[in-house]
Amino acid sequence: MSDTTANESDSPTGAESAPRPLRLGFARGIAPSKWARRWKAATPGRKLELVPLEVAFGSPLAARNQETASSAAACDVLIERTAPDGRPADSEGDESPRRAIRLYAESLALVVPADHELAEQESVSLAEIAFVTLLDHPDHFPAWPAPQPWGDPEWMPRGPRAALSLVAAGAGAVLLPVPLARHLINKREHTVLPVRPEPGERPLDGPVVWAVWNVDRDDATVQHLAGILRGRTANSSRESAQEEAKSTARAPRVHAQPKKQAPKLKPNSRGAQLQAAKEKAERKKAEARQAKRRKRR
Repeated sequence: MSDTTANESDSPTGAESAPRPLRLGFARGIAPSKWARRWKAATPGRKLELVPLEVAFGSPLAARNQETASSAAACDVLIERTAPDGRPADSEGDESPRRAIRLYAESLALVVPADHELAEQESVSLAEIAFVTLLDHPDHFPAWPAPQPWGDPEWMPRGPRAALSLVAAGAGAVLLPVPLARHLINKREHTVLPVRPEPGERPLDGPVVWAVWNVDRDDATVQHLAGILRGRTANSSRESAQEEAKSTARAPRVHAQPKKQAPKLKPNSRGAQLQAAKEKAERKKAEARQAKRRKRR
């Protein structure tokens, strides 16, 4: 090696003097750009490297694809999606090898074929889902409306992509978190309908998004990133990620719900018939209330 090359390597202004980027791996459908902007504003001296991972649910460390598992293992922090009542693997208890903080719960969507009679609507109610054939898939959770069981378990699609292929073929519809559905669909073949609760109706619990990291990576920089993922800005006060994890475990679930919009229904469709029946029942209730008031007078 020449003296010039050696001096460049040893120089404090060389590439080796800069700290390595912190790696943030994220599951399909997660949008990390807002966190990257906050990190850049709060931590200008260190780059945040975003690593997309080919997994939708569960830990990418356990992915069948070895390339995905290896990429996840090289990340400092992972953004994982779990069942509504679940936690990331190996993150339960003080002695667990991984730390986890809950970020948010995702809203649900019904994905139907693009030519489906509900496809012209802006959203769909729980009552309307009852008139749709739901396809069972590994990430359909028990708390959701029951899907049509497969005659042979081998027919069940192995993941969201395979389930969406069946939807495009007209076999039925699937329930998925809104961000994942919009990320995976083909707009020419699918329509994504956010599921809206009726007034007084409890929304369906959606999957939960978590930030997870190994205990051996639990240093001040990772804790700083954890705070940014929770919404901390450059001007916010800092608290330890472990304290945030404890407060997160007690926090109520918050579901971001789409704005309710009046659905556009095709004449004589099942959705229109359902809406007409609902309006008729409401009119009868109103008439009954008015009759009671007249009797009291």
